[in-house]
Amino acid sequence: MTSLSIGSGVINIGNKAFCYCKGLTRVTLGSGVTSIGSEAFRYCDGLTSVTFGSSVTSIGTSAFYDCSGLTSLTIPDSVTSIGGSAFQYCSGLTSISIGSGVTSIESLTFACCYKLTSLTIPDGVTSLGTSAFSQYSGLTSITIGSGVTSIGDKTFSSCKGLTSVTIPNNVTSIGGSAFSSCSGLTSVTIGSAVKKIGAYAFNECSSLVSATFKTTTGWTVTTSSTATTGTAVTISDSDFAANATLLRTTHYSKYWNRA
Repeated sequence: MTSLSIGSGVINIGNKAFCYCKGLTRVTLGSGVTSIGSEAFRYCDGLTSVTFGSSVTSIGTSAFYDCSGLTSLTIPDSVTSIGGSAFQYCSGLTSISIGSGVTSIESLTFACCYKLTSLTIPDGVTSLGTSAFSQYSGLTSITIGSGVTSIGDKTFSSCKGLTSVTIPNNVTSIGGSAFSSCSGLTSVTIGSAVKKIGAYAFNECSSLVSATFKTTTGWTVTTSSTATTGTAVTISDSDFAANATLLRTTHYSKYWNRA
C-alpha cells in the first residue's frame, strides 16, 4: 500500500493503526476524521504527503514520529491539541504551518526537524513545552507569537543556526536551558514582562555578545529555583555586551527572578 485515503465516515484513527507502514507515501484524511491516535503513523518513513481533513481536532502522541520523508506540514485551524513527540524526527521537514487553533506545543512535539530554517509560532499558542523545537541545526529565524507566556526547559536548545532571538513582551518566563547550546546566537532581546529565567538558559551560547533587557530593574539571581531571596544583579540599559556576559558567563547557572 502506497496511498491511503480515509473516507468521511471514519471518525477516529486508532493508536498504531498504520505504524511501520514504510511503503506508504501519501495519506489523505476525510472530513469526518476528528482524532489521530498515538503512534498512528509512527515510522512511516516513506510518507511524503499528509492532508488533514477540516474536522481534525487532536493529533496524538508520536502520531507521525520519525516520518522522515515529510517535507512540508500544514496543521489546520481545527486542530486544538498536538501530543508530545507528534512530529519528532521528521527530519525532512523544511516547512511547518501551525494552525490558529493550537494553544500549546507539548514536549518534543517538533524536536529534531533538522532541515527547518524558519519558524512562526501563531498567536493562539500560550506555552511551549520542554524541547519542543530543540536540535534544529538549520533554523535561522524564530517568530514567537503574541499569545505565548511561557517558554519551557530546553525549548530551543541546540538550535545552532540561530543568530538573533527576540522574546516578545507577552512572555513571562523562560525555562532552564531554553536556548542552551545555540552556539551561533549573537544577540537576544528579553521582553518587558519576563520575570523568570531558568538556570543555564543561555549556557554554551558562545557567540552571544549582545543582550537587551526591556526591563532592567529588580533582577536577582539565586542558586535554587525555590529560593525566596537572591543577589541583586545590575542590568545596563546601554551596555548590551556586559548584559550578555552576565547571561552567558557570570550567572549562566543561576535562576533569574524579577520582582
